[in-house]
Amino acid sequence: MRRQSASRLRPALAALLAAGLALGGAALGASRDGLADPALAARIDGQPIPLAGLRVLHTVGAYRDMKVPLDKVLASVIDNRLLGDYAAGQYDEATLFPNTAVAFAREVAVEDQLVATLRRAYKAPLDAALARAGGLARLVVRNTVPSRQALEAVFPPGDALRLDAALTPQQLEAARAVTLLEYRFPGGETGRIDLAQLWQRQNIQGKTLLRGGDADYRAQQAMQLLGSRYVLAWARRDSGLSADDLALLRRAIEDRDRRGALLQLLGIEADMHYSSAHLKQLAAAATPAEVADYYARHPAEFRRIERVRARHIRCGDEAACRDAYERLRGGADFAAVARAASSAGDAADGGALGWLRRDDGQPSWLRDLAFALPPGKPSRPVREPGEPAAWQIVLVEEREEGLLPADSESVRYIAGQAIARKKAVAEFKALRERLYQAADIELNANALGFGHRALVAGAAP
Repeated sequence: MRRQSASRLRPALAALLAAGLALGGAALGASRDGLADPALAARIDGQPIPLAGLRVLHTVGAYRDMKVPLDKVLASVIDNRLLGDYAAGQYDEATLFPNTAVAFAREVAVEDQLVATLRRAYKAPLDAALARAGGLARLVVRNTVPSRQALEAVFPPGDALRLDAALTPQQLEAARAVTLLEYRFPGGETGRIDLAQLWQRQNIQGKTLLRGGDADYRAQQAMQLLGSRYVLAWARRDSGLSADDLALLRRAIEDRDRRGALLQLLGIEADMHYSSAHLKQLAAAATPAEVADYYARHPAEFRRIERVRARHIRCGDEAACRDAYERLRGGADFAAVARAASSAGDAADGGALGWLRRDDGQPSWLRDLAFALPPGKPSRPVREPGEPAAWQIVLVEEREEGLLPADSESVRYIAGQAIARKKAVAEFKALRERLYQAADIELNANALGFGHRALVAGAAP
């Protein structure tokens, strides 16, 4: 059976895949739940998802949410795989991850996340095994302090750090010759850590420290790399995970990262202040009719303060202003304190400023302060700009709101951003729909526990 409609799928299968779709369900293509291999949770387009590896992801996910079910983790793996594969097919790594020139190389970032996953999932047995070995330092067979000449062959004096922090082939070759430590793990595995390996695992800050000859940082990073290698060696030897299980964990990290990068490129991002080139294009393409319609439907998003009625107290020195402020905090009437303490020309009128509008001739800093204050609560003493020095306290008694002009640039920007995000989400849902329609997904219903409990649909972790 290669194809069947979503309506004819077992309810558990449909619920599982819906559980992974935070932005809406997708119709399913060649999806079925007849997989019988006890070692597999699923196959995605023929690629196996080992059950043991999935359970590790489930264990790690449970640290954030103890109620997360196994099938919800699988839903996340499926979603990340389909979208991650799409991202890899449409964009190169430099486009997906544009900051690698100054951040960590992709393979380093993925390996660090893999090590963190294993440490979280196997903390107790890892700690026990390392304790039996006498600690990480006992695994070091030889520590080597590089000579000045060896370091200068890698980092010649006066050699400027480039933005991409790249070393020449000759420098890398010299770095490979600089051994920092040699080690032996329980079970007999041996190895060495050299300066080139350390360099290639650094971001721009770390490379700057290595180039500067920071011996403590170099030694600390060598031990950190040794710790990562120990975790990976232990996982291969003693965790019970197969090579396929470990490959799934690494692939799950890569898929999740690529999916996240794709969401950013497409403008699907939780942060309302985030934008992307695609989102900017969609916003620029918003028509006047779309902007007008959005403006009419969402008036609350375009409200602004039109004018405020305010009073102020102006003092020539900070001490007097603070004294006036303390009297106000004690419940004194603002107008009475203004008449007694203010040096402004309106003191006799209780410091009344009247109604302040956006363009009323008042000093911009005073108007801006008044527009930023909530009604009924005097500001703390604020030093006004310029000389001679003076301090002010401002009280907003009342404010009136209105709408931004429909033809203003602010309306165009706010509405354009909202319209763009809505279109981006619609495009993403359509993309996801196509990917699920084309996917061949097989599930092991018995391994996932279908039929023994109700599935809880929701966003994938």
